[in-house]
Amino acid sequence: MGVASLAHAQTGTIRGTVIEDATGEPLPGVNVLVKGTSKGASTDIDGDFEINISEGTYVLRVSYISFQTQTIEGVQVTVDEINALGTIRLQQSSQELEEVVVTASALQDSEAALITKKRKVPNFIDGISAETIGKSGISKASEALKKVTGVSVEGGKYVYVRGLGDRYTKTTLNSVDIPSLDPNKNSVQVDIFPTALVDNLVISKTAIAEMPASFTGGIVNIQTKDFPETPIYEVSASIGYNPSMHFNDDFLTYEGSNTDFLGFDNGARELPAGAEGEDIPTPISGDSEQAVNNFVNRFNPTLAPRSDTNLLDYSLGLSLGNQYNLGNGDKLGYIFSGTYRTSTTHYSNYRLGEYQTQADPDQTELIFATTQNGVLSRRNVLLGGLAGLAYKTDNSKYRLTGMHLQNGESQASNLLVINSQSAPGQSGYTGDAYNLEYAERGITNILLNGTHFFDNSKWEIDWKISPTFSNIVDPDIRNTTYTLSQTGGAPRFSAGAGGFPSRLWRYLDEVNLVGRADVTRQYQLFGSDASFKFGASPVYKQRD
Repeated sequence: MGVASLAHAQTGTIRGTVIEDATGEPLPGVNVLVKGTSKGASTDIDGDFEINISEGTYVLRVSYISFQTQTIEGVQVTVDEINALGTIRLQQSSQELEEVVVTASALQDSEAALITKKRKVPNFIDGISAETIGKSGISKASEALKKVTGVSVEGGKYVYVRGLGDRYTKTTLNSVDIPSLDPNKNSVQVDIFPTALVDNLVISKTAIAEMPASFTGGIVNIQTKDFPETPIYEVSASIGYNPSMHFNDDFLTYEGSNTDFLGFDNGARELPAGAEGEDIPTPISGDSEQAVNNFVNRFNPTLAPRSDTNLLDYSLGLSLGNQYNLGNGDKLGYIFSGTYRTSTTHYSNYRLGEYQTQADPDQTELIFATTQNGVLSRRNVLLGGLAGLAYKTDNSKYRLTGMHLQNGESQASNLLVINSQSAPGQSGYTGDAYNLEYAERGITNILLNGTHFFDNSKWEIDWKISPTFSNIVDPDIRNTTYTLSQTGGAPRFSAGAGGFPSRLWRYLDEVNLVGRADVTRQYQLFGSDASFKFGASPVYKQRD
């Protein structure tokens, strides 16, 4: 037993993927033989193969009926390591031809497979493959997308296709629509996806029947890995510094909860009893003065920010992934990614102006109604996690993926408000305004996906079920404006000017349930390869 264990330990692994050169599609059932040995393997439904063999340099022979045989020389195997050959492209052969001989070092780039896919699909697409991403050393999907023609990335995270705004661009994960973490945006923040777990990024610029009905300008599909060719163990860290933003002693903040650094409030901003009801205690609702006072006094009394010093922006990331062969010949793969990022923005001379037309319609010059000048500070935290399991048999593949994103943003400001009396409908006043806000957003997405092949891979059924649960909470927005006296008197609250102190709380809960089934039949039409595809995709949405 000891000798057998030792012999097994002295082996390495050869992995690769065989595709058809003309279509870019994977070829199952291809024979891959190590010359001079009895070792070999057949490709599975994804065109993947794996051979365990002792250390050394070998020659592989790749053969398939009606395809030109290919010989790969110089395949090196090291003990306990994986030699990922990448993509092997087989060309169809109508007559007996000599074998094509290539070297292993020439097989690493599968960008040609993506180019083939662009040429064969009925709609116009573009994209970037995992191999190209790996060669460039890019760590985030947002940076990779910048290299795609016709694609721009706003703020380092939101994708625009062909210059069209966010309204016309959608982001899908593994071909399933997921809502944005930001209620004001249509597309998902793509900077949360590490490229180590990305298989490819494909941008569809024209519509076809299988796309969501809301498609207008472009769809960015992020396809994550399910069976990593080589083990993934990556840790990343970064810092960012802006001289005008960081290490400011007048950075405004206020006391929140001790979990703000994780992107959620643990109850420090909890509202008093009765605030969640349809009728809160007010004099108008008939409640007594004492009841109203008791209700109001139970709110957090902090209405003004305090000064602090903000530090550098920083982010941390962890990515893991691998695949294993099970005893029955099936494969099990996993991926995991964790992301944490915190950033601050600070404006010491923030200016906001509201302008309007004059009462006289013949006067076209805009006049100011209200200006706000002062200090505004924001702190943003993003915590994200992505985990997935995949299981593959001879004719089927199953995938379960879960993702959660948690975002918290706090904001504090102190602004001098000047309201113009000459503007129509304005009272004309000067005020000292304080604003304290906290927004908490969370999104959880689960994907269950199965792919099945029948009748010698001519029939393919692919189905997906993907529920998404998202919530947005603004637990306690506090606005306080002191109206300043024009004659030197004490600041006061004035209903006709700066108004009274106000509190605002709101939430949004949303459930999206997406189902999808695609059936594909491969056949010959007029002597050429063709496919017939049909399916359905029901979507259920419920929002409160």
